[in-house]
Amino acid sequence: MKLIVGLGNPGPAYEKTRHNVGAMVADSLVSSYGESFSVHKRSGALTATVRIGGEPVMVAKARTYMNVTGRQIGPLAAYYSVSPDELIVLHDELDIDFGAVRLKQGGGEGGHNGLRSISQTVGTRDYLRVRLGIGRPPGRQDPADFVLKPFPSAAKAEVELLVANGVDAAELLVKQGLEAAQNVVHAW
Repeated sequence: MKLIVGLGNPGPAYEKTRHNVGAMVADSLVSSYGESFSVHKRSGALTATVRIGGEPVMVAKARTYMNVTGRQIGPLAAYYSVSPDELIVLHDELDIDFGAVRLKQGGGEGGHNGLRSISQTVGTRDYLRVRLGIGRPPGRQDPADFVLKPFPSAAKAEVELLVANGVDAAELLVKQGLEAAQNVVHAW
């Protein structure tokens, strides 16, 4: 079974922040299939199962803070024997222009503590990633402050498009594999 993980922090104070765009994509993906999240008894994560291209796919969000996401996602991946090429992580990416979506497998964490936590608990960095561009902070603003701020209200349409494109990218990744999905998504 493939496992799609949307990264974010729990609670209403964080739900509209840049750092939670991965969780926003997971929410949109699950609701587009008419499903809803429930607590997975063994891991404590929120999970829902959808069928993408006829294949069952588990979508998950940790109920922990971003920096310790792996505490719930690692056990969840282990319980279902999810291999790195079956693990897809949806996350915000400072080094990609706002609104762009990129796919890759493996690589560094680039200071992203949610990715670092998952890498530590699954024992590898070689999982699939849907990188959701939030852009760099303006001027000398601290990146840690920038990612924890909500998207500006003037960017509502762009955020909705980013989330929709993130859903489409995750579905393509499941249906077509990395290289074919990259050819489509990177042309957007």
